[in-house]
Amino acid sequence: MKQSQMGVLREDPHDDMRLLLENYTAAALASALRDREDTLQHCATLIAHGQLDELSKILRPYEQRYIVQRRHSNGKMLDFAHGGFDNQIIELLRKGLNRMPRRVSTAHSKRAGVVLPLCNVDGVPCILFEKRSRHLRAHPDEVCLPGGMVSEGDDKSIVQTCLREMEEEIGIGHNTTAVLGVLRCNWGEVHHLVGVAVTPVVCFLGEIGESELNPNPSEVAECFTVPLESFLDRNRWVHKKHYAPFFTGGPHIIWGLTGYIVNRFVMDIIERYDVVFDDPR
Repeated sequence: MKQSQMGVLREDPHDDMRLLLENYTAAALASALRDREDTLQHCATLIAHGQLDELSKILRPYEQRYIVQRRHSNGKMLDFAHGGFDNQIIELLRKGLNRMPRRVSTAHSKRAGVVLPLCNVDGVPCILFEKRSRHLRAHPDEVCLPGGMVSEGDDKSIVQTCLREMEEEIGIGHNTTAVLGVLRCNWGEVHHLVGVAVTPVVCFLGEIGESELNPNPSEVAECFTVPLESFLDRNRWVHKKHYAPFFTGGPHIIWGLTGYIVNRFVMDIIERYDVVFDDPR
């Protein structure tokens, strides 16, 4: 039986190819391919000359156990065992988001921004969502993230768009919000989902309760939070070809662009680290 392989960055072939294409330039990939070809040719030469000990030294780092060790050797962990998002975790997420920033081209005629709001609720790390008013013409009664269209006359940046819209919708101002960075996405996929170039901006709101939220009833029917741990349970996600992922583990189904953004955040940022929610003692 064929042994499962570890891939370059991820074990899943689809995720591995996506991350390679989205995070590396053609020049970097070509250079890596050339290095790999040189290594294979050198291995073939060692086999031809019977130098198996030297061959073993070259190939040993590609054994699965060593690959696993390398992927977890940085020792970086998101440790929620003693509470929610803290300064150390926030800085790790900020570095992950800002590692390879990508900007949406201003050539798009329609641009928008949304906030992916991280928060703590009674010490539990959560993500905050809105449920749109049923009286709205566009997407009534659907789950969404705070945000909206860029106001060319008023907004100097996509971050300003996000913070302005969030304050208008749920009353959380920029003075109490920490901006961590832009969540890098496949803009073609985003545009396909909504027909607009949407930039997700990840923010941390701190510890919140109902008293901190002031939803605008003309736009927002309710606000709710979902624990971050729930999103790491892959059994709560539904994946269908040609559709954005559905999350079924909260009080309301999260789908469409919102499901896509949350799923990308979990896969590309959170799961980059070892994540601990329970105290091992």
